[in-house]
Amino acid sequence: MAIRNIIEDLVTSVVHEVLSKEQGIEHLEIYFDDIVTYVLNRIPPRYVTSERGILHDRIDFTRSAQQKSDILFLAHEALGYVQSRRASHVPPAKNKGGEGERFFPHVLGEVLEETTFGPISGIEVALLYNGKRALMIEPQWPNPYRTVKATRGFYHFWPKFIESEMSESEPVEFLVRFTHPSLEDVEVGLSLRLADNFNLGNSHVLPITLMKTKEGVDVSTIFDED
Repeated sequence: MAIRNIIEDLVTSVVHEVLSKEQGIEHLEIYFDDIVTYVLNRIPPRYVTSERGILHDRIDFTRSAQQKSDILFLAHEALGYVQSRRASHVPPAKNKGGEGERFFPHVLGEVLEETTFGPISGIEVALLYNGKRALMIEPQWPNPYRTVKATRGFYHFWPKFIESEMSESEPVEFLVRFTHPSLEDVEVGLSLRLADNFNLGNSHVLPITLMKTKEGVDVSTIFDED
């Protein structure tokens, strides 16, 4: 069979999923090709030459919540971009959830081992609200997030505003918890204010979090973990 970029099929599937949940779908469908192109231009391709290769990559993708969350992030970013770009030509679609819905900024950060400043796989990063895992804008968005080598210690969340529980006028308090079997737990407080409008470029960037190895752990061994 011909050489094929398996990521193109995966991105197409995710974009269909994103658009199916948006209101004003009759307007959003015209953005489909633009959104897919936007995402594909920002992630590495994965080429295969056999049906077995396609199956293997699809299995890998279903096991990689991180990869899907990256594609979801880019798809939403692309949607906001093309809507603003074409606003003068196409009637605007309503924000997800209906008119008047409020949004927190994205939460971005980086976690590293403190003596080497190196990224470690398998760190669980959880965003908590009132002691429980905070809900995300998209159910597929992982919380907790688990670091892998490919992410180089970076993580991101997009928490959902819960009108019945959270304040619209005051900062909402969250907690970011970092855990790993070989590292001391770390907790970092986080205050988020609602954005004035739906802005996919609005991000809250946390300072780098450094984690210390537990007593008796050889730091060199944890970098060999997948």
